[in-house]
Amino acid sequence: MTAAGANPVIDQSMEKLREIEDKIRALFDQVNSVMSWVPDILSDLIEPVRRVMNELNQKVTELWDATKKFVTDRGDPARLRQAAAEWSDRIGSGIGEIAGSVSLDKLKTNIEWSGKAAETYKVTVPAQVAGLNSLKDLGLQIRNSLVNLANGLESFWLQIYGTLSALGIAVAVAIVSAISVVGIPAAVVILIGVLGAGIASIFTTISAVDSLTNSIGVEQTAIEDKVNSLGATWPRTNTESMSHSSDWKRQS
Repeated sequence: MTAAGANPVIDQSMEKLREIEDKIRALFDQVNSVMSWVPDILSDLIEPVRRVMNELNQKVTELWDATKKFVTDRGDPARLRQAAAEWSDRIGSGIGEIAGSVSLDKLKTNIEWSGKAAETYKVTVPAQVAGLNSLKDLGLQIRNSLVNLANGLESFWLQIYGTLSALGIAVAVAIVSAISVVGIPAAVVILIGVLGAGIASIFTTISAVDSLTNSIGVEQTAIEDKVNSLGATWPRTNTESMSHSSDWKRQS
């Protein structure tokens, strides 16, 4: 698991969402408080307020519906970067070192020995090195894919945080403006418009990250196909070419 606080922008976004919820509740409480002081004789003033508050309630419901997906499925950019580093360090670099150590110029077999057996090694080793290099390249491709996904998720959350910050400011302004029966309708109508724009922004951001994850999925499938194309067997030397002592000759 990723350590707490490893994804600060996600934590900040969740805190901002809770802040908006608290402010919206405070706005409804304030409107109710103001309306409680209105005498029945001024009931004509109450109906416009009731109408816009119902519209606001509907828009708030739409906001919670829009945020539901990323609240329950947040992703983990830090963990993705950690996995990417492991693929690079443990797989890509490790296999690359092995491939370098078994190349023809590193093998004493071809320096100190000659004959059919040595020639057999010369034929087999390049195929083994090529296989190892292919695995190393695939490991690096997986690393890059994970890093791209992590960057995309982090960008998503930065945009979400920006949208939520703007909504938080709008609700705070509405609270300040809704101090009178006359001021409430205008303040709430403006807030409804800002919430609508915020919801549209959230859906656009979600759509963008969905496109990213789909493209990453296609990329991962292509990598899997490359892994399958490597086959399940390892290039082996022809042991029949080295079974007799005459197959080996010490270099003079």
